[in-house]
Formats: sequence, C-alpha cells, structure tokens
Amino acid sequence: MSDHTSRPAPAARRGLLRRVRAAGSPVARAVLATLTGLLIWSQAPALLPGWRTSVILTGSMAPQIMPGDVVLFERRPAHTLGPGAVVLFAHPHRPDQLLTHRIREVRPDGRIVTVGDANLRPDATPIGPDQVLGQGRLRVPWIGLPVVWWRQGEHAHVVLVATFLLVAAALAPASRRGGCRLSDSSAAGTRSGDGHACGAACHG
Repeated sequence: MSDHTSRPAPAARRGLLRRVRAAGSPVARAVLATLTGLLIWSQAPALLPGWRTSVILTGSMAPQIMPGDVVLFERRPAHTLGPGAVVLFAHPHRPDQLLTHRIREVRPDGRIVTVGDANLRPDATPIGPDQVLGQGRLRVPWIGLPVVWWRQGEHAHVVLVATFLLVAAALAPASRRGGCRLSDSSAAGTRSGDGHACGAACHG
C-alpha cells in the first residue's frame, strides 16, 4: 500500500494563488485608491496658509459630523462668522483641547455662543472672536477613525485595519502585461527548440 498522502500539485497551488490574486487585485486597488483620495482630501489643504484639519473625537456634532470624520477649517475674519457656522476653537477651560461646535448666536458685544448639534443646551461659556481658529469648510468621513480607536484604547481595531491594508497592498499590483513568463511546458518547449512555446503561453 502506498504511504503517499494526496497533496495539491505545485502547479495547481500556483494556479489557485494566481486566480485569488487576479480576483482580489481590482478590489484591493479600488480600496487603496479610495483611502488615498480621502487622505489627500483630508490633509493636502492644511498645507495652505490659513487652513488646518482636526479629527472629530466625540459625537457632540452628530449626526452631521461623526467621530472619526476629519474636518478642514479655514481661517476667516470674525465679522464673517454668523449663526449656523461650524467653528473650531480651544476649550475655554482646557486650552489644550479643541472643540468643533456650531455658532448659535453672536451677541452685540461680539461674544459667540456655541452649541453641539447633539447637545440640548448651548456651551456654558461664550468665546471671543479671536478664539475662533477656523470655520469648517469640508468634511472627510471616517478617515480619522484609527485615531479615535487608539485614543479610546481600542488598539485591536487599529491592528485589524493595518492588517487589512497590508493584505490589500499585497493584492493590489496589477499583473504584468506584454512580458513572457515561461511555464514549465513552454520552458521545455524552448529547450527542445520549439519556437512556438513562448508565443502560446503569452497573449500580451
């Protein structure tokens, strides 16, 4: 009785891997292209004078602005700011913390009353016009979620996303065209002097 176990032939395994890669490559390229576009949209304008970005960490502006969204802010003259504008400013009592809220009212003395869309009451402390760091001009969804997860201690989510991106990067390269990769049979044909072996294996 033979003691050999049944194993897929190397050529069959290679063929299966090629089919998996061929099927996954377009999807991986689409995912990477989308993420790259979102990253460019969320960061490139911040290179311009008067622009900055901020990752939304809480749900105080839900549902229009969600945790993990990146908002681009443009520095604007104080007299152009009015009710309804979304603005970025330092927390009145914790200057190292930035808030993104909506202007509810501009008082006659110029002080600005802000409120989160998801909050029932306006913020307790009005801010001065000079405290406004910018007005929201563009929202890029989801791209800042890894920052939110990391700060919340959900490191497993960050690792999962990183793993997914590595797999996508491995699948993304397109198959080469126009070249001729010799298969076992075509190589054998070349060695035997069959000039048609390579032409049959490649359809460039």
